[in-house]
Amino acid sequence: MRFSAVAGRYARALLNVAIEKEKEEEYLRFLDLVCQIYESSRELFDNPILKPEKKISLIKEIMKSFGQEMDEFQERFLTLVFERKRQKLLRNIRDLFEYEKILSEQKVPANLSIAHSPEDEELSLLRKFVRKYALKDPVFDISIDESLIAGALVEFEGFRLDTTVQGRLKRIAREALKRGEMS
Repeated sequence: MRFSAVAGRYARALLNVAIEKEKEEEYLRFLDLVCQIYESSRELFDNPILKPEKKISLIKEIMKSFGQEMDEFQERFLTLVFERKRQKLLRNIRDLFEYEKILSEQKVPANLSIAHSPEDEELSLLRKFVRKYALKDPVFDISIDESLIAGALVEFEGFRLDTTVQGRLKRIAREALKRGEMS
């Protein structure tokens, strides 16, 4: 996924407010909900005829129906986003907010692709591996990919650990091709 520098500025600014108010998780849930609302009615929220105030009012109403309230900083944040026509960056802002939040907690974001739902023991071993190299606790973004057959693929801070059967088969194929070229 490509991240926008503009989205990064919005994400960091909102995270700074969230940290100051000690509401990082609440603000992340707010961004999740706003993204869901926006993505479910993108045509409506991208309509240039509809004023930003009306768009925010609609979001507030929908949030209220989910039992959620918007504080003044969240409302000001959305006002900036919609007035500057940056609503298409909301998902990017949300993802960067989460990434920056992990970093602010002195943890390391790590992608974990695995062929099945990971067991606690597997996660523990993978955490130890990441901790050994990153010197920080990982926060895994787990994706299940049955094409890996078995094993896990962990990526963090430029490191890549591939213990998957699929990865091993690819290495064997590359080595066989190299040997074939050499003979």
